[in-house]
Amino acid sequence: MPTIDHIETVRERAQVDPEYGKALLREAVSCMLNGEPRIGRILLHDYADAVIGFDELSRKTGETRDSLERMLSPNGDPRADDLLAIIAAIAEHEDVEIDVRVAQRSRAEQLVAD
Repeated sequence: MPTIDHIETVRERAQVDPEYGKALLREAVSCMLNGEPRIGRILLHDYADAVIGFDELSRKTGETRDSLERMLSPNGDPRADDLLAIIAAIAEHEDVEIDVRVAQRSRAEQLVAD
């Protein structure tokens, strides 16, 4: 789990730089869609803790705070509909729309992946 110093650093950065929260959200979703769900959950956890707060996220999703923290923990295993509800609530909080782009990987990326 993150250390107190890590949590405070993320919280302080998010308070002084609103774009930082959006970057956390963007990277979390990107990680999840690109095969790194554990990292994505950790980033969503950091975002929720630092920007929206788990109490507010709980109100927006209808899930308990404990349940949200468990789902977004490194070993969490949220159902897809729960995870999408969390992301939708966060996007609403940020007043952003999440778009997904499908793009062909470059030949170099394909070679590295194989």
